[in-house]
Amino acid sequence: MKENKHLWIVAAVVLFIIGMEYLYTRSQGKRIFRFQNTVSNLLMGIFDRIAGIFMVPLIYYYYDYLYENVALFSIPITWMTFTFSVVVSDFIWYFYHRAGHRINLFWGAHIIHHQSEDYNYSVALNLTPFQVVIRVLFWSLMPILGFTAEIVLSTHLVIGLYQFLLHTTVVPKLGWFEKIWVTPSHHRVHHGSNTKYLDKNYGGVLIVWDRIFGTFQEEEEAVSYGITKDINSRDFLTSLFHYYKNLLFKMKQLSTWKDRGLLLVKGPDWVPASGPLEDLPLYIKKGSYDYENYTVGKKIYIVCNVAFVFVVLLAFAFYLNLFDALQLSLTGLFLLASLIAIGRMLEGLKTKYVEFFRLFAGVALLCTFL
Repeated sequence: MKENKHLWIVAAVVLFIIGMEYLYTRSQGKRIFRFQNTVSNLLMGIFDRIAGIFMVPLIYYYYDYLYENVALFSIPITWMTFTFSVVVSDFIWYFYHRAGHRINLFWGAHIIHHQSEDYNYSVALNLTPFQVVIRVLFWSLMPILGFTAEIVLSTHLVIGLYQFLLHTTVVPKLGWFEKIWVTPSHHRVHHGSNTKYLDKNYGGVLIVWDRIFGTFQEEEEAVSYGITKDINSRDFLTSLFHYYKNLLFKMKQLSTWKDRGLLLVKGPDWVPASGPLEDLPLYIKKGSYDYENYTVGKKIYIVCNVAFVFVVLLAFAFYLNLFDALQLSLTGLFLLASLIAIGRMLEGLKTKYVEFFRLFAGVALLCTFL
């Protein structure tokens, strides 16, 4: 609950940093914020926080259950043990992150973070709660070793905040610091679709794991951001589910259950013995997505909608303990319908039915307070 109430402070700091990056890069003549990409990133970030409000308590109780019932040791909480816990968590992060790129079932959740063709601090927000489910499986090791639920979640926060600061082109290489720590330069490589940059620099805080396990790559040539094939949409639901939809499309091309199973656990570059598989027509040649030139009025309307949803989320998080089960559900539905509607606005798709559902959820919610 305390974390939720402090969300507005974190949000203010994050938006300030994004705003400063935008103003600075514009003053330098660099246009690294395209409207559709930036709004798409923000929508996914809001969705991740909405889900987090509901999921974090469940994750806490899961970790706490493991600690109370399965823990091999009981590690006391001191500054030294907390530092050690961050190192352990970062070690787990490396393998979680690597699995997220090399196992199709996991990549479907993580690809969303990589699909922006721009690279700026808004990309750090482009996350999905689908990843959280996978993350919990990996970090189950920590409470079993004897770290409390509070410590485990705190390490998530430390690594998450550090990772946010890596998503920028403004910070240059940092000399000797790059030998040990993950830097923006390292993470720019990680977000590159250049052949030599693929599946490199998985580290969260420490780059030493990549150096040890052979996945380190220095930033050399200019980075081409995004994934190897572009997605012909910035729609919210399409961004969420396109990869899993594509996996189902590929499965239909396979004749054996063995190959279908392998498709899920192999990497995105896996080719069955029967030959290459076709992708959905949704995937287009990199750099060929047709970015829309919105009118000023439409831009203002979309931005106002994003801002309104953001304010509702902050108010919801702050007053969460005052909501009953029905109000929690209606607020969640209202916010989700809003994200879907804004996503459709970005692509010029019809929003009539989604807007009706959003209005219904909003009115129903207001009625519960009367």
